[in-house]
Amino acid sequence: MAEQQTTLLIAEPGVELAATLGPCLGEKGCMVKSVNNLKDVLIALQSETVRVLVLDADLARDMGYDSIQIIKSLCRSLPIIITTEANNAELESTIRQKGIFYYHVKSFGMDELMLAISSALARSTT
Repeated sequence: MAEQQTTLLIAEPGVELAATLGPCLGEKGCMVKSVNNLKDVLIALQSETVRVLVLDADLARDMGYDSIQIIKSLCRSLPIIITTEANNAELESTIRQKGIFYYHVKSFGMDELMLAISSALARSTT
């Protein structure tokens, strides 16, 4: 039986993060799938095995952050990494209370995000 490729889903309004992470994660055997809205996140989670979700805080905010609970109800053990442009303690506290895996401020750099993704993949049980 062939080994199943690891899928990482990136949900963001643009494609910058997927374009940046795609080549590096591809070298590590990950397939990066990019979507730009919550509807497509939910479709992807129901139609394929996703090991880690990287979700932009702006997309999560569209439903008052209830989208995180909806995603977790579909995939209880899915590590969710939230990315945001702004370092906002109140936002971070609100989002962390939803049970996410990691909260990443984009200005902190890609190395930190890659470390979080690697850790999430190691913990992911699919």
